[in-house]
Amino acid sequence: MVRRVTGAQEFMPVRYYVAAVAVLGAAALLVSISTIHLELIDPLMLAILLGLAALTQRLPVFLFRSSAISVSFAAVIASYVLYGTGVGVFCALVQATVNAVTPTRKPPLKVAFNTGSFAASAFVAGELFRLLAPARGDVAATCAAVTLSAFAYFLVNTGLTATVIAVSERRSVFAVWRANYAWTPVNFLATAVQGAALALASQALGVFGVLAFTLPLGVAWYSFRLYMHKSGEVRARNAELEAVNDTLKRTNDRLEESHLSVVGALIGALEAKGNARAVQAAKTMTLAVAVAERLGCREDEVAAVRLGALFHDIGTIGVPEAVLRKPGTLDESEWREVRAHASIGANLLANVPMLEAVRPIILAHHERFDGTGYPRGLREDEIPLEAQVIAVADAFMAMTTDRPYRAAIPGKTALRELRANAGTQFNPVVVEAFIAVVDRPAPIQAAAGQTQQVFQQALEAVRVRAL
Repeated sequence: MVRRVTGAQEFMPVRYYVAAVAVLGAAALLVSISTIHLELIDPLMLAILLGLAALTQRLPVFLFRSSAISVSFAAVIASYVLYGTGVGVFCALVQATVNAVTPTRKPPLKVAFNTGSFAASAFVAGELFRLLAPARGDVAATCAAVTLSAFAYFLVNTGLTATVIAVSERRSVFAVWRANYAWTPVNFLATAVQGAALALASQALGVFGVLAFTLPLGVAWYSFRLYMHKSGEVRARNAELEAVNDTLKRTNDRLEESHLSVVGALIGALEAKGNARAVQAAKTMTLAVAVAERLGCREDEVAAVRLGALFHDIGTIGVPEAVLRKPGTLDESEWREVRAHASIGANLLANVPMLEAVRPIILAHHERFDGTGYPRGLREDEIPLEAQVIAVADAFMAMTTDRPYRAAIPGKTALRELRANAGTQFNPVVVEAFIAVVDRPAPIQAAAGQTQQVFQQALEAVRVRAL
């Protein structure tokens, strides 16, 4: 019933295995010859069964790769039910002979394997039926014996075939069997029932009964063919979907690379603003990350803090350099330009999908805890925690760094200023966490002289946020 030939390379383990199966089939043939009783055989009935086996084997239903399935097994069943194991094996050899040239001529190694497999499977099934065979005319017991013998044929035939594939492809036998045959037992047993019906019809009605039960056999063949046609359409559709998915994945990878390039360009713009400012951004980022970790933020939140701290002042690209470096007090129009940098920065990041989640942080890093900040006047928990962390770190770095309009103040003085503004400008919890971090000087020292490494960490943070 089942025909399978492997297209794997014929290396030595496969040759040895095929030789063993061929010897097993030859032994089955020799042993079964002694069970043939010519005086009990109806020549016309035998000719019909052998012709049916050859015809149905000539019209197999192709499965996956080089596998095929036929309903000729029904003729094998009818043969050993009517005339014993020897005739069943002989009928299986007719299958093998037709199989050797269907749909094209096969190489000797494949012919040897298929012949041995067919013969051995038929022998096991025939002998099991002989042991279980009830008295003539007991239909229910006969069907039960046929079912068990058919299942034995199925296991031997598919097991031998799955093994040769597993050996040639160096895979698990069970995995190969499950992939190729797990769905076939029901259809296989349905074909076996047709074989039993052929035998019983022959016993009761002779040739007319066999001809009458050939029609259901044709229906079984057609059901196999229809199933595989539909399965082929499904597999073809799945293959198309897999191809589309692969294309989308490649496109997404290219987009990700493009977005990372944009991030790299933004980083380059930061560095181009001046090395001192780049170092300050790196230190701000290092401090803000340390505070976020102390507050127990998740990995994605820490990544957002890292990116937000790095890009929080990216909007100053749109502010005239003369305004940024003005040593005196800013007038109202200049102050509006400076205040606009939060919105400018958020709008810049709107063109980088991988940084979309960072935009609210950039937009809110000048909001105040009491609601008097800009640009939207958010207060307390309305302000993203990441933005509150960055605001504290940014204020500390601004106070402890020389500016055109004033000199830097000592770190301890800056910490007192932070604590004095806790609850108004800053989140008190964030301030206390920041002071605890700054009491350990390692974070600031780690950023000094390692600005480029810190910027590379930002690229990794982009990937974390993208997951």
